[in-house]
Amino acid sequence: MDIFSLDSENAKNLGLGAMAFSVVGLLIVLKFVKSLVSKILLLAIFGTIAYFSFTQRDALSICVAKLEAASASEVTQTSCSFFGQDISLKSISK
Repeated sequence: MDIFSLDSENAKNLGLGAMAFSVVGLLIVLKFVKSLVSKILLLAIFGTIAYFSFTQRDALSICVAKLEAASASEVTQTSCSFFGQDISLKSISK
């Protein structure tokens, strides 16, 4: 068993966790960082993490929805991508 393999639900939860982490990080930066340059840099980093987590999670949801809507003969794809990693969709049953 591959320790780094993800299924679609775990990947979605990982995306939510990354978004929550970035929001908490943003709040911590705004509260404790005094330097304006450091504050702007860290805000940009956490904002980028939140944006890419949201877009990757959304793309994964769309891929899973397409797979669930397709009939068995139309399915040519058995995995979706999440941050460049293939996500197993074998847990989705018809």
